[in-house]
Amino acid sequence: MNKPDIHHIDLLVDGKSRPASDGKRFDLFSPATGEQVGSIAKAGSADVEATMSSAQAAFKSWSALTGYDREKIIRQATAHVRTKAAEIGLLMALEQGKPLQQSKSEIIGSCDTLDYYAAEGVRIEGYTNMPEAKDYRSTVIYQPVGVCVLITPWNYPVSLLSWKLGPALAAGCPVVVKPTTVTPMSPTAFCQALVEGGIPAGVLSVLNGPGAQLGEALVRHPVTAKVAMTGSTSTGKRLMEIFAPSLKKISLELGGHCPAIVCEDADLAVAAKVIAYKGFRNMGQSCSSVNRVYAQRNIHDELVAKLKAIAEKMSIGDGVTDGGVDLGPMATSGGLDTVKAHVKDAISRGATLVCGGHAPTGVAYEKGNYYLPTILTGVPRDALVMREETFGPVVAFVSFDNNTEAVAQANDTEYGLVTYLFTKDLASTVLMSEALQAGTVCVNHGAVNTNYGPYSGWKDSGYGLELSRRAIYEYLNTKHIKVALT
Repeated sequence: MNKPDIHHIDLLVDGKSRPASDGKRFDLFSPATGEQVGSIAKAGSADVEATMSSAQAAFKSWSALTGYDREKIIRQATAHVRTKAAEIGLLMALEQGKPLQQSKSEIIGSCDTLDYYAAEGVRIEGYTNMPEAKDYRSTVIYQPVGVCVLITPWNYPVSLLSWKLGPALAAGCPVVVKPTTVTPMSPTAFCQALVEGGIPAGVLSVLNGPGAQLGEALVRHPVTAKVAMTGSTSTGKRLMEIFAPSLKKISLELGGHCPAIVCEDADLAVAAKVIAYKGFRNMGQSCSSVNRVYAQRNIHDELVAKLKAIAEKMSIGDGVTDGGVDLGPMATSGGLDTVKAHVKDAISRGATLVCGGHAPTGVAYEKGNYYLPTILTGVPRDALVMREETFGPVVAFVSFDNNTEAVAQANDTEYGLVTYLFTKDLASTVLMSEALQAGTVCVNHGAVNTNYGPYSGWKDSGYGLELSRRAIYEYLNTKHIKVALT
């Protein structure tokens, strides 16, 4: 087999692709083969200063445009990006392991999100209040906050960027993107294509480098007016500590430990299909993955059997050479180690391994971060897989006897991102949905993220919100103008 090309990715500063000022770079390796696939420019302090200066200068002109002007520019840019979806998707498949077809779809979907917010940018509405006296006038307007730093993860490296980039650009804010070092290529290429498509110089920049150094430098920079991040809960809390003295705006989409409740009257075929999709797709590397399944006792075994049948038919392989497989490798060896540890811990505590529990066999899988879709039953409450975010293709089952018990078990976590509920009963749907402690409840489906629906993490799962028309206000300041006429 021929060695893959090594893609050289530079910084994006003031509308131009350029190496780091000190020439430093870091290497990137395929999670499928272990071979080098990228050489990435590593930003230093001089690059940070140049980028923030460029973004600050761009704020004046970008914020001065009308929402209609920005909408036109953004739509022209996304039209250009769509022509490069295959090229950018390949970079994602190489660095993240996601199958090529899924990677390309992520690029197109991200363009859709930017277009959604471009349209919302023209709908930012202020209002006029009825004052207490006839010689007063009271008006409320919204204005862009300023330069925004967007810190993005590796599991959906372009999609989760678009959730932040769309509302920020539409609101009139220049942005500086700091991708994770695990998947820097596809988000950098996505932003480069947007600039090629017409986003003005300085409005969109990308700096790559370690979060502990580069991320904190960007967050602490005096020009930064807002930070939006998707990442771990521990990192989010650290960012809030850094931001607290300055009282700047921040929004965080953090970890999840998402339960699914399957009641005895549910359509089990639908439930199994959704749980397989949300539990195993992208190798379970999603904040909204199904981690725990609470199945009513009399349908528990049938549901497990249906899910096992789906899991054992899922194809797994190198998503670059075979872009149509269901699953690729896990993105990092560290993530794979966590999965192995969680499965071993559950079994040691009395859980039963139904399927999976190891890497697929064969030469093709020897060098990659592969792991089979795994189902565990009879998992005790104190097992790691029931308490910590596994972030891998593992679904743990527990049985329940009544709805009150199921809700209590589902809520028994420090996280509150998404809960999945399967029932045909209207009263159960309403009462259980209202009682579940999560920002999103999906009933009889797994279509969690939609541009029109707010995505808000409760408890340790987030701060602020993303998606929906409300998200654009995360990038706006509120101003009350009260005028005395006499």
